[in-house]
Amino acid sequence: MFIRFVMGLEREHHRDLTGVITEARLLRDDGRLDHAELEWLAEAYAWLNENLPVPPFYRGWPSSAASWFKDGARDSIRRVWGIVSILRVNGLPVRVLRSRSPGKILYEDEHQVVADEWRRI
Repeated sequence: MFIRFVMGLEREHHRDLTGVITEARLLRDDGRLDHAELEWLAEAYAWLNENLPVPPFYRGWPSSAASWFKDGARDSIRRVWGIVSILRVNGLPVRVLRSRSPGKILYEDEHQVVADEWRRI
C-alpha cells in the first residue's frame, strides 16, 4: 500500500493537488505560522532532509509524477502527520490518498516511490 498527503477537497481530482510539504513551506514563508509551529516544522523538515532521500525529479517526467510513501515508511509518515496537523489547525483542507497501485513507477527507494499517477487511483 502507498500513501500520499495532498492539499484539497474530496471533489478535486487528485492529479491537480499539491503535496503538504510544499504547502507548509508556503505558510511558513508567508509568516502565517506561530513560533511553536515554526519550531516543529523546522524539526520535521530537518528530520526528513536527513532521513528521506530526495527523488531525482527529471525534466522529462510527466506533470502527473508524484511522490508516494510506502506504508513501511512509518517514521517519515509520522513526521508528515505532524505537518498535516499544522495545516489543518490553520484551516487548510488535507486529503490522505491510499493506493495499492498509484501509477507507473518512475523512481523507488526503501521509503517511497515516484509514480506517474493513474487517472484513477
